[in-house]
Amino acid sequence: MNGYFSKIRLWIFAVPVTAFTMLILVRYGKLAFAPQQKLLPTPPVVERGSILDRNGKPLAVETIKDIPAFAATVAPILNISEKEIEKKIKMSPNTNFIYIKKKLPQSIYDELKAVTDKNKYNFVRYDRIPGRVYPENSLASQLIGYMGDDGTGLAGMEYSMQNILSPVQKPDSHQTLQALQGQNVYLTIDANLQYKLEKIAHEAMDTTQAADMMLIAANAKNGEILSYISLPSVDLNKYTEASKNQIFDRPAMEAYEPGS
Repeated sequence: MNGYFSKIRLWIFAVPVTAFTMLILVRYGKLAFAPQQKLLPTPPVVERGSILDRNGKPLAVETIKDIPAFAATVAPILNISEKEIEKKIKMSPNTNFIYIKKKLPQSIYDELKAVTDKNKYNFVRYDRIPGRVYPENSLASQLIGYMGDDGTGLAGMEYSMQNILSPVQKPDSHQTLQALQGQNVYLTIDANLQYKLEKIAHEAMDTTQAADMMLIAANAKNGEILSYISLPSVDLNKYTEASKNQIFDRPAMEAYEPGS
């Protein structure tokens, strides 16, 4: 063993080990005494601003990045489930916009607007659309008709009298659109008589088990229509929920004999 660990062998082993150790110490010393580099903070995510016209109408806005978070924020206010909101958004990926909910009461709008502004949801917009309330609900519903969300009549008197109820705006000599007041339309219908005859018509349908019924009452002297009934009818405030049978205008579409 003493012959194996000779001085020459020891020097051959010790020199490279010592050199390697010195190299490590030198490099460590350089790193230890070198000036410390400052760690740069991660830059914050910047939400790009929107491009709008002079009236605040969005022309270029950010898209929704976190759909579940958005749904969780607005669902309690709109009284819609988070899953339903997510489904509406994900089912329409290629459209320019989608309506989450229409016809919001002012109180809901105020609360929702505050939340979306606070969270900087600049991809959300609100459209004020013309509204219409029908205080008599289903009374003479097919005759009166209904109005769409864009303010255009789609059936009945709302449709046929569109240009009277809501005249088209035309620019003046200065190319400025002037505010116009639509004219009122007076029907020959007597609402009290309409109500009484509709009650009788409903009772007759219940008694005879009829599927539908129509009834017109006119002034025999001048032919003015005093009552215009087509059953079943629909609550005009819930027209979008109506069936085809409820919106069918029988007196206008079916033949009948006066006095029958």
